[in-house]
Amino acid sequence: MNLPNALTIVRLILVPVFAAAYFLVPENYFYLPAIILLLSGLTDMLDGYFARRFHEITPLGQFLDPLADKLTMFTVIICLSVSHRAVLMLFLIFVVKELALAVIGLALLKSWRNSIPAKWYGKVTTILLYALLCAALIFPKMPESLLFTLALIPAAFIILSFIFYLKEIIKRKDAL
Repeated sequence: MNLPNALTIVRLILVPVFAAAYFLVPENYFYLPAIILLLSGLTDMLDGYFARRFHEITPLGQFLDPLADKLTMFTVIICLSVSHRAVLMLFLIFVVKELALAVIGLALLKSWRNSIPAKWYGKVTTILLYALLCAALIFPKMPESLLFTLALIPAAFIILSFIFYLKEIIKRKDAL
């Protein structure tokens, strides 16, 4: 196993660690889930950097990296939805996008090996989600109206990335 894939595995392990920290750690340690999420984001950046820098991009990594992104975002959004209604909108948009792309992608491309690698718009969406979710974790008393307003930006990028990835899936299907 190469270093980028190992970092992705670490990120997958951090998913249940984050959920446990969010729900089990005392309220005055609110920063601990934020640190775990930032660590997850750091491993995400590092695995991509090392994969490209040392030419260690693998089909497994191309599959696991976006899976780790999705599981991380899904978990953090679910956790935050429990205490912040504003994040519930993101949850619904995120789940619809991911399920639709998974079903359409699998139906049209027939195999995860034909999956679309991460594109700039997916990366921007992930960064915006990390920023918003970290802000919600670091400032747990943020007014819901402000959180909702801030959530509109990643929500728009989720929708845009859905459209762009759908176009990529259709283009890839036509090439197969």
